[in-house]
Amino acid sequence: MLWSQRLITAAATLALCVPLTAAQAASRDDSSALPPGVIAPGVSIAGVPVGGMTVSQAQPWIKQQVLGQLTVAVGGRSWTVPTTQLGLHAYLKAPLRAALARGRTIAVQPGQDIPVVTRITGSALRSFVRSLAPQVRVEPVDAGFRLVANRPVVVLDQWGRQLDTLAATAAIAAALRQPGRGTIVLPTKVVKPAVTQRLLPPALVIDRSLHHVTLYNKHGKAVRTLGVAVGQSQYPTPVGRFEIVEKQLNPWWYPPNSAWAAGEKPVPPGPGNPLGTRWMGLSAPGVGLHGTPDAASVGYSASHGCIRMRIPDAEWLFVHVRVGSPVWIIH
Repeated sequence: MLWSQRLITAAATLALCVPLTAAQAASRDDSSALPPGVIAPGVSIAGVPVGGMTVSQAQPWIKQQVLGQLTVAVGGRSWTVPTTQLGLHAYLKAPLRAALARGRTIAVQPGQDIPVVTRITGSALRSFVRSLAPQVRVEPVDAGFRLVANRPVVVLDQWGRQLDTLAATAAIAAALRQPGRGTIVLPTKVVKPAVTQRLLPPALVIDRSLHHVTLYNKHGKAVRTLGVAVGQSQYPTPVGRFEIVEKQLNPWWYPPNSAWAAGEKPVPPGPGNPLGTRWMGLSAPGVGLHGTPDAASVGYSASHGCIRMRIPDAEWLFVHVRVGSPVWIIH
């Protein structure tokens, strides 16, 4: 028994004399050398070195690096905003506690990083995207005509642009989850104009002094010129830009509220109808293009404000224009 006790005592004495390994010694030396509340050298959080900092020093530094700002761009414009405005939050308490424990209760491992958990508040992100959408939108421009030197010239349509809000929200959310954030180009959608050149209606130019009307196609090319009668001096045909607002086949004629038509009665479709067989009403009240049984008046200022045409000419024009066709009355 006495011999066994001597062996145990000798073994214990020998164990105390065995030197520590280099890692154990360094860990023990670093731990003993660290002031209270200071993070050990070599520790990083979310890729940010925080060794030698206190928790209060490390927290804003990590927050700045993890959260920071994000730049988004659309159509040559860019916006730089804090990620907190985009709904990004970072949970830093647990990583800071873990960092403080390294070198004390846990050995510092080279290259071992402490991750940070983040969360995105969807309502804040969607709110930002909605606020950005009106700034990004470019309204489309319809094709049309403008009168140049008494001829309609085609104004080409222009396509617009709008933010693709769903795809933009997803793109920003994906960028917020990445540690290194460059400029994010947000996706957009094309906004088509309601009227393209392909959909342009034909246009008309009525020249009062020359007593004719010219039809122009959607390319601005003259198709045909027809003779007309326009208003007398006391009942002039108005000058300006108008459009065809209605078309009637075999119309009734109703006497207007004017002295020259006093006592007249409505005339049904048929021979002798003052409107002939076709009526193309303009946006100028009470004024339109129509046929006339009095073909001899064509070429003169003989009407009560309307534009009279020979019946075959009115029938031809009726099928070549449509509601919405622009009409310029000049001179």
